[in-house]
Amino acid sequence: MAGKRILFISETVVIPIERGNRKRVYNIINMAKEAGCEVDYLYLHTYSNEDPAETKAWIGEEHFHVFENKKRSFPVFCKRKVRKVLEILHIPGLFKYFSIDEKIDPAVDSFMEAFLKEHHYDVIWVEYIFNSRPLLSAPEGVVKVIDTHNAFTFKRQMYEAVGYKNYEFALTKEEEAKGLSRADWVVAIQEEEADFFRTIVPSATKVCTIGENMPLKEAGVAPNKNILFIGSFYVVNRDGIKHFTEDILPILKKKGADYNFQIAGTICKHIPDSPDYEKLGIVDDVGDAYRNARVVINPVRHGTGLNIKTIEALSYTKPLVSHEIGVRGLRSDFPIARVTDDNEAFADALIELLESDEKAKELSDNAERFMKEYQKSNIAALNDILSEGS
Repeated sequence: MAGKRILFISETVVIPIERGNRKRVYNIINMAKEAGCEVDYLYLHTYSNEDPAETKAWIGEEHFHVFENKKRSFPVFCKRKVRKVLEILHIPGLFKYFSIDEKIDPAVDSFMEAFLKEHHYDVIWVEYIFNSRPLLSAPEGVVKVIDTHNAFTFKRQMYEAVGYKNYEFALTKEEEAKGLSRADWVVAIQEEEADFFRTIVPSATKVCTIGENMPLKEAGVAPNKNILFIGSFYVVNRDGIKHFTEDILPILKKKGADYNFQIAGTICKHIPDSPDYEKLGIVDDVGDAYRNARVVINPVRHGTGLNIKTIEALSYTKPLVSHEIGVRGLRSDFPIARVTDDNEAFADALIELLESDEKAKELSDNAERFMKEYQKSNIAALNDILSEGS
């Protein structure tokens, strides 16, 4: 496995790491490097407001490549214009599902053909199914991988559940199956989605789960009353914070709980100031925010993929209180969080962990134990992919 050359393909800049998807790509690339692989990065430059300079410096100039992903086919161009009009008129329905290659310039085919004549890889690893078209150009013998991040079959119902009517990328099950069939390996980010993918991929396509490997901190309990939420401006995070402040905080107040609620991340730019919480904004060192937290919450009620904020909290061995969706796809024989969809029970769990060092330490110890097993499983799955064709 050592010495394998991997080409990662993504439209995502990795640095600065201020969103969950960037953190995902950062962690996967680090795992590959730790396995002894040489990594190149093909950046599909899609958004003019994103600057890849920091990502290029991190990867290394000689390993960083760019495809200007700017043009679309004429039918897709027309479909996008119609979607914009429908958004303005608030008319749902038409064109709410995408085709698999809508987000990529068809010129990627000729680009990849020329690029792969000059550069040779053992593995081509694509981030997100909507970037999977370059796999069609992979030479025989190259292992083709799609790191899914999400099951896009369920995205539309998630958007509608939070009242988000904009036309974001979502697929029918048939279209998702078409994209996944381009890969030798489909990487799910959590077990429930892996189970789903196995029902729609061809028999020759292998499915595995690789979650998030992050540096693991030693278990312990902060001697304060800080409740922490860290998140981006993503719509489901905004919905989760609105729900927590409107439905759960009043219960804490009514019960006379002693707490200090802190919010960090880019979500702070999208929520109003309030005496009910302290906005930390984008913190220079996310570790400081976690170290100063007694309890971490994940009040998100909708979503696909993996709640990376959950894994991050567990990596910092923090007592966690979450709704069911926040721990979706994480399987353990022992409790790794207080998990409930009931508002009263959520508040009671917070109060217990704020008041009881013993209960908080128990969850912290469980988080450390879980993450050690979880990381071993992720590494084993990656090694299975890298051993393909050896």
